[in-house]
Amino acid sequence: MKNKMYRLTLGGELIALPDDLNGSYNSVNTLLEEIKEPSIVLIDGLRPEDDNILKETFDAVYQLRCSAVFYAAPIYFAKSMGNLNTFVDGIGSTKEDILPYASAILSRMGNISIEMNAVNDDLRLLTFLFCRGDECSLPPLALAASPWIYEYPAAFLIGGFADITMQTAFRFGPFAEKNSFKVTMRSSAEWLVSLCTQGFLVTMGLVDRIRICPHCHTGNLNYIDSCPVCGSIDFTKKKMIHCFTCGHVAPEENFKNGMMFICPRCNVTLRHIGSDYDRPVESYVCNGCGERFIEPEVKADCLTCRQKSATEDLMIRQLYNYGMTAKGKRAVQLGVIDFEFSLFDNNRNVLPQYFYQVTDWLLQMKARYSDEDFSLLCIKIVGIEAIESMTGINQFKNLIDELATRIRELVRLTDITTSTGANTFWVLLPRTNQKGGEILASRVEKLADMVPLENGAHINIQVKCFSIPTEYAKRGPVAEMLLGEYEATLLAVR
Repeated sequence: MKNKMYRLTLGGELIALPDDLNGSYNSVNTLLEEIKEPSIVLIDGLRPEDDNILKETFDAVYQLRCSAVFYAAPIYFAKSMGNLNTFVDGIGSTKEDILPYASAILSRMGNISIEMNAVNDDLRLLTFLFCRGDECSLPPLALAASPWIYEYPAAFLIGGFADITMQTAFRFGPFAEKNSFKVTMRSSAEWLVSLCTQGFLVTMGLVDRIRICPHCHTGNLNYIDSCPVCGSIDFTKKKMIHCFTCGHVAPEENFKNGMMFICPRCNVTLRHIGSDYDRPVESYVCNGCGERFIEPEVKADCLTCRQKSATEDLMIRQLYNYGMTAKGKRAVQLGVIDFEFSLFDNNRNVLPQYFYQVTDWLLQMKARYSDEDFSLLCIKIVGIEAIESMTGINQFKNLIDELATRIRELVRLTDITTSTGANTFWVLLPRTNQKGGEILASRVEKLADMVPLENGAHINIQVKCFSIPTEYAKRGPVAEMLLGEYEATLLAVR
């Protein structure tokens, strides 16, 4: 593949020399119409201080990454554009600056079928990563405009998430009505989690950890203090006095009588702190219901869907750097990506036999120590074959990816998972009683309503929580038998 370099000119002063170029274009559309093979694109005429140029620059990079020819091609800025630099391969204005890295990208592109890989978003992203060598990784970028807080620049562009982010921010941000939001789109971070789960990508170090709304899975949260009794946000912090004579505790203003403190209950004059009275911890008084409390209740108000959640109900999303696996490289080289239906990643997903052994061990612990409780969750995805035939493979894959991401975020890092069938999954919940397991089961079942489908299709998630009675511990290993019976019970109520 020849190392041709074309310039895309914007409105500012041009830096690149004509001798270094094979052509110059004033618009992306013209460039895409005339150039039909991957080449180096140098974006010139940049003014970082001009907001219009900033937007035009981003739009140009976005169009190139969405095209069938330039989605993995090397793209450069002639000068630094600040925060936009992470969306291109580098900064340079001459061939000496650009060719050492860009030529290696084009060389790898020449060894694979760019046209064949362009038909699938997963392959496009993997091709982008493959062409940049083994040392390349996909890092997350904090993006304030995104409802998901973090995006991955390459995936953000190649997967079309730039449009999704703007639509979501406009449609659900300042105009959202409470309870009106339904999850219809995912973020680039969720996309990479899916590719990692299928074995095409691998995590290469934790970058950040954020908390997200359990209803819409976005991260724009406002933490509000409220009265733990009535939920009002209208309360006042008060200095309190404790009368030693009668034990009455009330705000200081209730005791004040001129220059003295007199208890409103027993009428004793409080002269000396420490002997007549003391000052307990400052308290809050609700201006709505009058309730006194030491600490307000903190809730997270989602600015996207306007649902309020207790802080302990927020989900944790971990952001990693991602690199390519051998399986991902093979997919790029062959131009074929096989979809694998899997709810859980390999970090906590184990073989059924090991799952049974751990379950039996926990049952023995439960029989010996009463506080070592645990429960089991069986998850059955019903009718996936019919859904695939109705929606088509691409929409079906996106559906399963989204569903798997949602379920994984509900499962704790300490939980163990396995699969006993093509669409049957188990979750082992240590130190979780039946009631706690049933709460999680209801949350998982509700996920089906958060994933809307076209063509009248509907996904059915059946979830059941089981708790093994301790008397079974006397029989020896019973988990494999009992889980089979429990699974049959779930299937019988379809």
